[in-house]
Amino acid sequence: MKTTKEKKALIDRLSRAEGQVHALRHTLETGDVCDCKAFISQIKAARSALKRTSEQFVLNHIHLCQTLPKAEREAQIEEALKALARD
Repeated sequence: MKTTKEKKALIDRLSRAEGQVHALRHTLETGDVCDCKAFISQIKAARSALKRTSEQFVLNHIHLCQTLPKAEREAQIEEALKALARD
């Protein structure tokens, strides 16, 4: 991680996603699923939060790669972009 601020931002994003997943699990465990649309919407929100976290992580990683020698930098960036593309 480049800075503590960037690291905190990623941790905050993960915490939000974790909270959403915890709420979904609790809803299932207690049998409180009354609204299918709302439940699916929460699943999508959790997935989206994780996707945004991975995208931000890759962007941070690419910025760190700028200081590497050209061949290594290009390999690292290519690997990061492939990881995002599989998402």
